[in-house]
Amino acid sequence: MTSTKPLHILLIEDTPLHQNSAQLQFENKELYQLTLTHNYEHAKQYLIQSEKSPYDILLTDLMMPKGGRDTMSHKGIEYMFDLLPYGFPLAFLAAKQNIPYISIVTDINHHDHPMSACIDNLSDAYWNDNTSNASLYHINNSLLGIFHAPFLKDGAKDWMKVLETIRQK
Repeated sequence: MTSTKPLHILLIEDTPLHQNSAQLQFENKELYQLTLTHNYEHAKQYLIQSEKSPYDILLTDLMMPKGGRDTMSHKGIEYMFDLLPYGFPLAFLAAKQNIPYISIVTDINHHDHPMSACIDNLSDAYWNDNTSNASLYHINNSLLGIFHAPFLKDGAKDWMKVLETIRQK
């Protein structure tokens, strides 16, 4: 009998509804090892340390707070509590670390925020099972998906659907 190791997932999400949903969706410890963090600074540290214990998958929100104020000047501190599109630099850092599967998943409506509208050119404006593969990009040895989130009935992100989409290719 062969045993497969669980998929090691780093999930970055600052919204409690979506965090709780991820914990429920990835609760099977035989299949998934979930590391959950909620801001850019913590996520960056996990990714930098990932060379020792690499992740198989990075799932990240698009917009999130920075977290700490390590390298911030007084001017930079003005933005510390703003939600900024840190999902992009985290995805590129993950690709630099050769994490095989990476997804940026936003729940922001493209009418409500310009950054969400910007990714309409990279991804469908709303989740579409038929065209989700058109939202996949190869960067280094990684496959990156950029998505407007699919949702469960309770309004939480359907992380499992995103995972299935990026791993099917």
